[in-house]
Amino acid sequence: MNMAIVPARIARRAWRLHDRGTAACMLLTVALAGALGPAHAATAHAAADRLDLIRQRGVLVVGVKTDYPPFGMLARDATQQGFEHDLAADLARRLGVQLRTVGVTGANRLQALDENRVDATIATLGDTAERRQIETLVEPDYYTSGVTLMTRPDNTLTDWADIRGKTVCATQGSYFNRTMATRYLLNLQTYANGRDAKLAVRDRRCVGWLFDSTAIAGDLLSSEWRDYRIPLPPQLLTPWAIAIARDAKGSAFERFIGDTVADWHRQGMLIALERKWGLPPSAFLADMHTLWGRRDPDGQYVCRRLPDGQWPVACRNPIFVASTDVTGLRRWGLRVFERTGINLTYVYDDYERGQFLHALWLTLALTVCCVAGSALCGLAGVWLAARGGARCGTLMRRAALAARMTPPLLQIYLLMFGLGSIAAMHWGIRFNAFAIVVLSLSVYTGAGLMHTLDHAAREETERMADFVVDGASLRYLVHRSSASITASLVNVTKATVMASTVAVPELLSVSTSIIAEHGNVATMMNTLMLFFLLLVFVVLRLIRWAIRRLCDARA
Repeated sequence: MNMAIVPARIARRAWRLHDRGTAACMLLTVALAGALGPAHAATAHAAADRLDLIRQRGVLVVGVKTDYPPFGMLARDATQQGFEHDLAADLARRLGVQLRTVGVTGANRLQALDENRVDATIATLGDTAERRQIETLVEPDYYTSGVTLMTRPDNTLTDWADIRGKTVCATQGSYFNRTMATRYLLNLQTYANGRDAKLAVRDRRCVGWLFDSTAIAGDLLSSEWRDYRIPLPPQLLTPWAIAIARDAKGSAFERFIGDTVADWHRQGMLIALERKWGLPPSAFLADMHTLWGRRDPDGQYVCRRLPDGQWPVACRNPIFVASTDVTGLRRWGLRVFERTGINLTYVYDDYERGQFLHALWLTLALTVCCVAGSALCGLAGVWLAARGGARCGTLMRRAALAARMTPPLLQIYLLMFGLGSIAAMHWGIRFNAFAIVVLSLSVYTGAGLMHTLDHAAREETERMADFVVDGASLRYLVHRSSASITASLVNVTKATVMASTVAVPELLSVSTSIIAEHGNVATMMNTLMLFFLLLVFVVLRLIRWAIRRLCDARA
């Protein structure tokens, strides 16, 4: 059908209507459709032909920053330079055209795309879901930034846990202040600008300045702050992406940029630029270089475009992978997250599931060993005290008293950081943390069990002069003291959880890592709470079952 005839037919039909107001509305609709139709077609045509347009005019126009060294800045001759300027230059080189850069800021970098002043923006733009609703952010991401700490040269911080409860300088209005203060229990001392915060660090009013890692890296290039340090790995990481117009999504231009960024990762160009501009080595770039350079048995890149033009799910930013993009357990987990906001990454993410299950298994093994060790120490202790003679009995009771009076956490600290440090320093012997926890808790709880059983044995001896501690009588003593024994073994299960955070912190470490990666604090805390409640419940049931079986055997 000739589409030009349609407006005329609608107009004639409109005039035949009795309601002239309705006719006027219909004519207005036709007029708007006629006006907007060509504009919409022109917009779609422009998006589709952006790559051809760039080649025809012989110039690629890219928005870059000029106030964010070393990513974008002005040289002494007022020309633009920096890490991202080099990326723009490589895009132009691959297209065989000239490069023209336009200075943009954090406030107008997306506006420049809307106004069609630039073809693309490479300006430290964080790849977020909100920004993907505004413009097209090209995958893969080319860099990442996070929150870190700038400290004095003499600072000895090695882990984020080292700054818990300490005074940290921060800049007013930074989005990460509340999150970091809550996560690490920081005492934030806020300043109006970064300059004042850095001076406070220099004057030792705080342990360091909490700010964006890339901004701090730029400051460390200056002579004033050259000797200062970034001792801690960045947190709250946000990848950076190249942005193009929203209507260019799926175009040849987007594909060209995505393929180019992938090649940058494969060839190590981004790592080379990192070194060129004096930036600290980025774990993100190292991981991406490995990922995008990986090949399958046929020699082809694992991260290559699928028939539909998309990258494989394993090569994409996992934050933006939807349930419709995957199958199996991951699809279920993402669907739960999309519908409820509950992010069970330790269920559907293969790596995090493996780490979390390993940590849970280690905690379970620690609990089983401590409960079994406590029972054996208690039974062995009362046996030796009753059957080893007067001196042995006295010695065992005094040793049990000392063990019961020394808190288990103190025992762990003395063995791990006291004797352990001396042994490592003088003889190169390093104590096994797992064994130290099992030994300390078993001795402590076993001493309590021995005291309970020994007290019961003495009462039986007073009641029956011929009472002797042997296999049968031990079963009787366990039956008689079952309530106290059960309580002690349940308590050692709880103590195992606390002790594991000191010497065997795998579960805490993995959980903290997952929280840092995804921000699902409530989900992880509730998961751990349910796990520990279930653990205590299962241990309680097993202890009662074991005592019942022991008493049945006695009968």
